Amino acid sequence: MFKDTERYVKECVDCVTAKGLPRNPGSSPGNLLATRPFQVVSMDFVVPLPQSARGNTALLLYQCPFSGFIMCKAMASTEAQDVAEAYEECVFRRFRASEMIRHDRDPRLMGRVFKHFREMPGSRQCATLAYRPQANGQQERSVQTVIRSVKAYVQTVGQSDWDELAEKLMWALNTSFDFTRLDTLFYLAHGWDAQSTVGAMMGTFPGTSNSETPRDGALRSNAKSSMPEPGPGTSK
Repeated sequence: MFKDTERYVKECVDCVTAKGLPRNPGSSPGNLLATRPFQVVSMDFVVPLPQSARGNTALLLYQCPFSGFIMCKAMASTEAQDVAEAYEECVFRRFRASEMIRHDRDPRLMGRVFKHFREMPGSRQCATLAYRPQANGQQERSVQTVIRSVKAYVQTVGQSDWDELAEKLMWALNTSFDFTRLDTLFYLAHGWDAQSTVGAMMGTFPGTSNSETPRDGALRSNAKSSMPEPGPGTSK
């Protein structure tokens, strides 16, 4: 397919005579592989949402691709200055500045204001390719999950406090066992399990650490035991 396209463009008289090669060709963003939590942070908007009692109409999501940990900020305005302040509150103050910020080609994120903001802590930007949301697929999947949950909640008459629900939803997602990563997102980001009301009631039992609930230990052992055994010639 690529060779056919290349041959077609080279044979096109208009393309050959009117267009030239880019002077400074940039490298493809590709897949960003983080090696530690919050080295890379992806971000995206959840819009449109009905106006809440606090006047919020949008939800800004931040996610750590390494651990999958999700953060959110309900917003009434989505201007570049507000986005920068939300990043400072949700990411910078809690986990330090990330080395890379991954986002789509939203004008608010590609503009001068956000560019100057991320230059202050020495972070870099990496925008996805146009018309290709798969390039930030993990973030888009989180947006879809949040949209479905919020829409199911606000369908009930009088439920205008979805921005308060969003914080609880983030807690539920981060403390739920992820069968892809074989752990909770909270544990992968912090290195210890969150103490929940369920864990406080169940306590611990012999064979688990003080910071690990029976549910967490059972999920980890069951998930690891269900993984296929390595084939011949591979190391465990």
